[in-house]
Amino acid sequence: MAFFVSFSTTTTGSPTPARQNYDSLPTLFLRANPSEFNEKVSTPTSRNRNGRAKKEDVDVWLNGMGLQTVPSKNPAANNQRRRRPAQSSSRPSAIANKSNIGTETQLNYARNGHAVLRSFISPVVANLTDIRFQLHDYAQRKELDAWKQKVQVASNSQHSNFDAVCDTVKACQEALQSLGVTASLPFLQYFNTWQHLPDVKSLALSLGEAASVLLDVPTVRLYQDALFWKRQQDGPTPWHVDARMAPFDTAQMITFWIPLEAVPRDGTALIFCSKSHADMALPYWNPVPSLQANQNNLSSEWDRLEDRYPKRLVDYMPMQLGDVTVHSGWTLHCSNGNDNNQQRNDRMALAITFVDGDAEIRHDWKNVGDNEDRWSYSAWCDKVPPRTKFTHPLVPIVWPSSII
Repeated sequence: MAFFVSFSTTTTGSPTPARQNYDSLPTLFLRANPSEFNEKVSTPTSRNRNGRAKKEDVDVWLNGMGLQTVPSKNPAANNQRRRRPAQSSSRPSAIANKSNIGTETQLNYARNGHAVLRSFISPVVANLTDIRFQLHDYAQRKELDAWKQKVQVASNSQHSNFDAVCDTVKACQEALQSLGVTASLPFLQYFNTWQHLPDVKSLALSLGEAASVLLDVPTVRLYQDALFWKRQQDGPTPWHVDARMAPFDTAQMITFWIPLEAVPRDGTALIFCSKSHADMALPYWNPVPSLQANQNNLSSEWDRLEDRYPKRLVDYMPMQLGDVTVHSGWTLHCSNGNDNNQQRNDRMALAITFVDGDAEIRHDWKNVGDNEDRWSYSAWCDKVPPRTKFTHPLVPIVWPSSII
């Protein structure tokens, strides 16, 4: 199943005039009097069956201006020039409201580091309900991997033999307890489902243009997707920034957070700290602590984010199926726990993250920053030279679509 995202970012001004059909004219540098040229072009002529001026009439016009046709030395180029572009077939769009990426939304995202896109995805066309079933089935099959990832993060270890230590979910839970993790987990997380589920891949690819508009960059790379399964009795998600967990050196990272069911007013959708993405002083005066510092429990300003900012908290609840929130990779955000209502069901959300297509990998990605998302990028990051433009099939350029 393929999805197409199309929207308009133009809010003012007159429509662009339709382009006149001069496809049959050869490529020229015209040095004639413009008025003379317009007069000669406006002369009635015979037309071929495609409605274009005949070649002999064009030759008459050009001779009258002291010009002549110079054929290309490459016959294929002449054939290509004559070929009209194929018209795309009419297909339904996964985007229900095409005005949701307007100027106001772009300004909100740029100013605050987050925004909401109401009814942005058509649940029927995008098949969101079926995607939820697919992801639920995938999560059940991969549950042991999700628990292993939690143990790896809690132990701050990069190269542990988890298959030997955590061969069952119960063994992983016991390992977490031995590491001092006694509170309820905030969620179970499953990375890069797009590589296994075609419907998720199609949905991710369809969001490339929207990511380009909001990031204001010409090319966009799909970094990852992650299924967040917040089960009944799971605790709150702490304040954090996504970019600190990524190997990229970029300010241009955006996540589309897509709930796979309606979220009530007091639910577990994301809560944002406005303008936190623009805090240049934090990384400048307070270098991100290394993994070694984390292991030694050395405190830093990064551990006091809740106290650093004024309480400019924003959420967009309630949210309906098809609503989407977007946030910068450097925007501080969190979510409530799923443990304050006995009637509350599991909450599943799909987060799809993009970066600037020119973003480079840091040379110190193994030692600096959080390692929570390491399972997402470990399969390709070692194969990419740092500080260079690169291509890799596991992190493809998805916009412009012609590059895919």
